[in-house]
Amino acid sequence: MWPILFRIGDFEVGTFGLMVAIGFFAGYATAVSRAIRAGYPEEKISNMLILCLVMGVLGAKVLHVIVYFNESTLSELVFSRRGLVFYGGLIGGVLTGWWIVWRNGWNPAEVADLLAPSVALGEFFGRIGCLLNGCCFGKICSNPLGIRFPRIEYKGELIGSDPFYHQLVHGLIPLDAAQSLPVYPTQAFSSLAALATFLFLVYVLFPRRSFKGQVALTYLILYSVCRFLIEVFRDDPRGSWFPGLSTSQGISVGVLIAAIGMWIYLKRQDHAARKDGAPQAQP
Repeated sequence: MWPILFRIGDFEVGTFGLMVAIGFFAGYATAVSRAIRAGYPEEKISNMLILCLVMGVLGAKVLHVIVYFNESTLSELVFSRRGLVFYGGLIGGVLTGWWIVWRNGWNPAEVADLLAPSVALGEFFGRIGCLLNGCCFGKICSNPLGIRFPRIEYKGELIGSDPFYHQLVHGLIPLDAAQSLPVYPTQAFSSLAALATFLFLVYVLFPRRSFKGQVALTYLILYSVCRFLIEVFRDDPRGSWFPGLSTSQGISVGVLIAAIGMWIYLKRQDHAARKDGAPQAQP
C-alpha cells in the first residue's frame, strides 16, 4: 500500500484522493464522448456531470456519517478526507442526474445508458485508491490470495494501516508486529469487477441493447450482486441493518429488486411500442 503520495509539512496528498480524481476524469471523458456521439450538447452534459460529481461526493459523505455515526465524533466523520461510501455517491449522483435530465426534457433511460459504463470505470480507479490507502479491507485469508498491510507510524504515533490497527485492537497480532495478517484483497476484487463491468457494458451489451435503459439496469444488477458477494469477504467496520448483513448488502438487495422491477417495466413498454409500430431507438 502507499497511502500518502507526498507531504509538505503537515499537509498530505493521499493516493486515495488522487485515484478518485483520475476515476472522475476518466468517467467524465468517456461519458461526454458517448453523449456527444448520441447528439447531446457537450456543454449541458458537462455541466450535468460536474454537478452529479459534487452531489455524489456529498451523498457519499452523508452515508458515511450515517453508517459510522456511533463510532466517531461528528466532526471527524465530516472532515475526514477518506470518509466516503460508494452507494451514497451513486444515489446522490443518480438523483441529481435524473432531475437535470427531467429539466432538459431528455429521455432518462437513454441518458442513463450513456453514462452508466463511466460510473463503473470511475469505480475501477477509485477502488485502486482503496487498495493503496488500505481501507475497505478483507477478512483474514489463509490462501495465496492474501495480502499483508504494514504498520504505519508518523512522528512516533501509530496511525495504521487500517487492517493492521483493526487486527491489533482485536488482539490478533502483537503490539510489536511489523505487518498485518494476510487478508482478502477485497479492494482488488471490487476494482476488477468494475473494470469487467465497464468492458462488458461498452463493448458487448451497448451495441446489442434491445431497449433503452437496458445498459444502466444491467450495471445496477451487476454492481449490486458483486457488491453483495464481495461484502462477505470484507472485515472493515461498515455498519449493519439486519443480523448478518452489512449496510451495503442491505442497499444491494433493494437496488437489485428495484432494477429488476424497472427492467420488467421498460421491457413491457418496449414490447408495446413495437406492437404499435413506433420507431425504436438504435444504440
